[in-house]
Amino acid sequence: MRAAAQMVKGVDRFWTAGVLLAILVVLYAGSALAGNGLDMIGYGVESLTMGGADLAVARDTSALNTNPAGMVQITGKRVDIYSATDYPLDVSHQDQLGNDKEVANKHPVLADLGYVQRLASHPLALGIGLFAQGGAGYVYRDLTTPFGNQDDFSSMFRIAKLNTGGALEVSPSFSIGATLSVLYADLNQEIFPDTSFYNSSIPQQSCFGFELQDMTAMNYGYKLGAMLRINDRVTLGMAYTSKVNLDMEGGRYTSDLSAIGLGKVTYHDVTVKGLNLPQELGLGVAVRPTEPLLASVEVKWIDWSSAIKSSTLTARDPDNPGAPPVQSLTSTMDWRNQVVLAAGVAYELTENAILRAGYNYGRNPIPNKNLSPLLAAISEQTVTAGGGYRFTAHWRTDGGVEYGLRNKVRYTNPNLPFGPDSAETNESIALHLSASYLF
Repeated sequence: MRAAAQMVKGVDRFWTAGVLLAILVVLYAGSALAGNGLDMIGYGVESLTMGGADLAVARDTSALNTNPAGMVQITGKRVDIYSATDYPLDVSHQDQLGNDKEVANKHPVLADLGYVQRLASHPLALGIGLFAQGGAGYVYRDLTTPFGNQDDFSSMFRIAKLNTGGALEVSPSFSIGATLSVLYADLNQEIFPDTSFYNSSIPQQSCFGFELQDMTAMNYGYKLGAMLRINDRVTLGMAYTSKVNLDMEGGRYTSDLSAIGLGKVTYHDVTVKGLNLPQELGLGVAVRPTEPLLASVEVKWIDWSSAIKSSTLTARDPDNPGAPPVQSLTSTMDWRNQVVLAAGVAYELTENAILRAGYNYGRNPIPNKNLSPLLAAISEQTVTAGGGYRFTAHWRTDGGVEYGLRNKVRYTNPNLPFGPDSAETNESIALHLSASYLF
């Protein structure tokens, strides 16, 4: 009894520490890793190091965020704590004003936490998890502006997700699952916040920089999944994710109106609409040609064209009665849909040791004419590798590396002040690590 009590106490500490880590890092990460638009290519170390080809695998707690039907593969109970950090090898902006800058936010960090329990003597598994869902974070300091000064240009858009879900083993070869998600997002931007220029002859060429702070959104979504084991060698997996609107409010908009004699004016009734998460549909197959070797491939459709068309910022209630009562800014984005192709392999070296590798491709969803340094989610190809080791009957650890291949896009966006033939470059490497307790 004493030993059992000590084990429960240890698990409680492990769980409590994991919750605190996940909450702190998910909500305060410098930015979010992304590979398929605003989405990460996968969730959890196994998923990521197999290139995101997870729909027909999904055998740890990240199944809550990939394919909930896979939760029935967990026997007993399982806790996973996952963390990652990203280093930009070359994430930069160049333009005709002479700017050639790398992002200033060099080491974003994030974390996930999941718990799944298979109910004793029942064909049912239940789980809960907190995940860093995705986003984009680009911070540029001291860019040269067309108005003769240097100023900051940045945007931090972060999305976290709390999932609760269940899976039912309908038969030994078929399972279904569902996840209900509560999504939280926040947004902060600096668009030349200390720049104010007024052109009385051509007012359209004026610039009143601004800072957008503490915008937040909360909404609900769901994911449905299914797994079918054809035989001992072949498994099919499928999942659908709903669209989620993330209409933001509650923050402050500070506009530099110094050029017209008003100084900096703060607006207290602010909304941002148009940054949404898309519906997704994926199908995968996992094949075990030999006992130690597992190969998985997947195709996924991501409906960005319905999720991100344009964004509109509206600010009201200024603290200066002489300021315009309403300011409104609309940006056209018209993102394209993505068809993501993923492939991964896992090889069991021993009963306790495993190696993994993967590849992921998804065409850049952003049309060149609408590209911006603030939302340059242009990564297309990713290669991954890693492994895991089970130390005891209860403890295991997994780790891996993710390399986003260099992609450089040249573009001319007439709505930005950087002139023709600007360029965004994205090349980065990420490290992933998880600790798991099985009981």
